[in-house]
Amino acid sequence: MEKIEKEHMSKHVDIESKRFFFDVKENHKGKYLRITELSGGRSCIVIPLGGVKLFRERLGEIIEEAQKLIEEEEI
Repeated sequence: MEKIEKEHMSKHVDIESKRFFFDVKENHKGKYLRITELSGGRSCIVIPLGGVKLFRERLGEIIEEAQKLIEEEEI
């Protein structure tokens, strides 16, 4: 069976010695967001597009708490 994958959008960001890729793709199972980290090796997570909104909400909550920790360190 031939793997056919369509890329809809791709962005990346460099943070310290790591590069993160955010790719919206589509295959025979449907559309998904793949987040890949490159830092000597490679690891990734895949989120079906149907779950992206919930993923974003939870990630936003974590980012808010992480920001508080960063601000505490700066005091």
